[in-house]
Formats: sequence, structure tokens, C-alpha cells
Amino acid sequence: MAVFTTYSTVPYGTTVIEEMQFKTLFSNFDNLGTERRKRKWLYPKRLITLQYSNITKAEGRTLFDFYIARSGAYDAFTFFKYELESYVGEYVGTGDGTTTTFNLPCKTSSARTLYLDGAEQTVNVDYTYSALGGTDGCDEITMDSAPASGERLTLDFTGYLKIKCRFKDDNLSFETFFNTYRTVGIQLQGLLNY
Repeated sequence: MAVFTTYSTVPYGTTVIEEMQFKTLFSNFDNLGTERRKRKWLYPKRLITLQYSNITKAEGRTLFDFYIARSGAYDAFTFFKYELESYVGEYVGTGDGTTTTFNLPCKTSSARTLYLDGAEQTVNVDYTYSALGGTDGCDEITMDSAPASGERLTLDFTGYLKIKCRFKDDNLSFETFFNTYRTVGIQLQGLLNY
């Protein structure tokens, strides 16, 4: 998978707007008007907005070329949020009974706590850790035994968040793309990391 243009190549604005997205179904089918809710996603997705207020045409072309290479919103890519922060309960993956190696949703992480269906795992006992050893340069773990089918791995950590995403917009000319980046920002639709 491709990695979004690095901050050092084309620096974005001072803030990255990160919107958390959940999916909930609501119903009011009983006579009392009691609301019922059902959570459809176990883990939220992120909507990232990047604004490049001082971008040059050449830098805009670099970003537009990346957009074209992804076929607009079609092809997923990796975006690293280059703000060192702490995260809790980030989705790592779901066991299938055979897979032992998993990419982590982070890069250059520390203070890691890995959970398998809520049970804390011990590094060098239950799993081994590899800094920057995963796909696209993310951190990686190898479990000593494959998680059973349906068992979920989650991670608490401090580091740079890895977000699997795609462009939200599918139809943009260079002029629209360039002006949108400079004014309101371009949105990256987060997908479930795995």
C-alpha cells in the first residue's frame, strides 16, 4: 500500500482536524417512544482534514499526482499522523486461527499494552515486537500462537498514529484540488486499520 506524501516533502498546516466517526442504528418502534440503539461498528473510523495554507503550485502538483495515482477515492493508502500522542483501544486485527503477524496502528511507539479480547498480553512471552517492521514502516508484532478465529487484538500506545484511508472526494480537477487544499482542506476518509 502507498504512503501519503510525508510531512517533510509537503508540510501541512499547524493542525490536522481529526473527526471520529461511529455508526449507530436508532429505532422507536414501541408505543412508548423508547429509543433503542444498536452499535454497527465496534471501532470508530477517522475523517482527517488537511489544510495546506502556504502550499506552492509545485507542492500542489506533488499531492495531485498522488491523488491521481490512487484513482481518486478508489485506492487506499497509509497516512501517519505526525503528532506524538497517546491512544487507547486502537484496533490491531482479528484472529483467524492461523495468522500470527500483525501490523500495529502506529509508528515509533512506546508505552505499548497489547490486549487479546481484553486480556493483557506480555511482550517476549505472548508476542514479540518489531519497531518499523510492518507494512509501510509501521510497527509490527508476532504472536507466539495464532489468535483463535474472531479474537480481537487492540493496543494502547504513545506514538505516531497510522491511519488506513482513502481520499473522500472522487472528482477533482487540479485547480479545485489545489484551491481546496489551501482553503477548507482535503479530507481523507479513514478505514478500519488492519
